Amino acid sequence: MNDWHSDFVTAIKEELKDEKVEIKQEEYLSKEALRIDVIIIKKEKDVKINKRVGQIFKRYNIIEYKSPDDYISIDDYFKGLGYVYLYKSIMNAYDKSRKEVDDIKIDELTLTFVCSNLPKKLISFLVEHKIKLDNSDNGLYYIDNEWIPVQIIVLSELENVEENYPLMVLSNNMYFRNAIEKVFTSINEAKEYDNKIRLIEAAFRIDPGIVSEVIKMYADRLNEEQMKYVINNLKEANFKIYTEEELKKSMEKGMEKGMENLVIRLLKKKFNDIPEKYLRLIENADEKTLLQIADSIFEINKIEDLEKYIVN
Repeated sequence: MNDWHSDFVTAIKEELKDEKVEIKQEEYLSKEALRIDVIIIKKEKDVKINKRVGQIFKRYNIIEYKSPDDYISIDDYFKGLGYVYLYKSIMNAYDKSRKEVDDIKIDELTLTFVCSNLPKKLISFLVEHKIKLDNSDNGLYYIDNEWIPVQIIVLSELENVEENYPLMVLSNNMYFRNAIEKVFTSINEAKEYDNKIRLIEAAFRIDPGIVSEVIKMYADRLNEEQMKYVINNLKEANFKIYTEEELKKSMEKGMEKGMENLVIRLLKKKFNDIPEKYLRLIENADEKTLLQIADSIFEINKIEDLEKYIVN
């Protein structure tokens, strides 16, 4: 049986038999299949990416993302580099159906790490080993001295809300509120709903208090269909916009009128006019009742349904 690999293992074992080494044959590098988090491929290789986070991009751009409670370790850095070289060596080019030798050129590849906070240990390690870093753009760290362009995007340090708001809502960025507001003001087409809702749900996990405040602030700016989609999807994800704790805090701060005005705005948007009778009922309702109405606004199909919530 011709098995050159096993023959080689036998030969190297014999060669190093007197050395203090352990020799393993065909050892798996991972218990699970190796997977890249994200690969961004330019359909046309010469097209320029306008967003700053993509200015280093070439044809094939590998992205490794760390969640807010995770960080980029020294080993993660080398694993990311390994992914790039593996991708170059085993994947076929975008416009080809089968792999050919060197069909993906090394100068067509980039690597991006994305994390919430600056990986200080990794940065110190790179500096110690003479790897140059350029932080000329806030939140973007460009790494020189590697075979490929490498950058680290630190989400909490990004400052351009207009350009980077989708990424900024994934971290405790100092402009987090502005980024959430931008998410809401940019909901203008039905096809965008799913992505925007996903961003809002993610933002809730960062700071539910701020997101709830922004949702209430923009309640009268979204049309009924948009607001219904937002609230229903957040409910399905077990997020509550109006809570008992919030009710207690608002009463302590003398903000009862704010909840009353919110309910009236929502009802006017739904029914146009509100009879005086129901306006008086709303004005006399306690905060808990107003909370129930606001949370159930899309189950109220006619103005008379308010009587289910308001007790004379």
